[in-house]
Amino acid sequence: GTKWAPHFTDKAKIEDYIRGLPIRSSFVYLAFYYTNFLEYYVPRGGEDGIDFAIYLPPDIPMPFCDPLTAAGPAVREMFDHPTRYAGEALPVIGEFISAQQMVDTFVRVTGKRARYASAYSREDLLRHFPGFAGDEHLVRELVGMVEYAVEYGYYAPGRDLTWSRKIDPNALTWEQFLKRSKWQGDLLSYGAAEPELAPT
Repeated sequence: GTKWAPHFTDKAKIEDYIRGLPIRSSFVYLAFYYTNFLEYYVPRGGEDGIDFAIYLPPDIPMPFCDPLTAAGPAVREMFDHPTRYAGEALPVIGEFISAQQMVDTFVRVTGKRARYASAYSREDLLRHFPGFAGDEHLVRELVGMVEYAVEYGYYAPGRDLTWSRKIDPNALTWEQFLKRSKWQGDLLSYGAAEPELAPT
């Protein structure tokens, strides 16, 4: 529709294609990744503390998860009960949390001084992450994706937003993720981050 968000629309096209095949299928929709901040949207330190630039407005709770630990239990549940989940598309969520709450939690867990900075608009995104400027397609996609999530919701109405917590009550919250990973706001890569996209 009104937002250019191939990150979402291409996945929907793939799902539609699979649903048209003569096979039984189920789908999981992972929330925003906690690890985005470790690889792509890394906070910047300075004399006055850390600018934690986040691609969302400060006060709107959004779904997040740890992609390294949250997907497995959800997929295992679907494989263990294929008939029950046939045709289902279910969200995988660690918790709903606002950008400001993420920063406040980071401060509390790490003891570091940090403040929220907006990277929600195109201008703010490029101010904080100038490395993205060389890829207009990426910038349009990032801005469109988050605008869509804020205006229409990350998940379609009617999705069971509690399902993944029911089948995996130990799914990591942001606070638990920070404690477990011992992340202090530095760049960490899981192999997918492009070095040229890292903050300079």
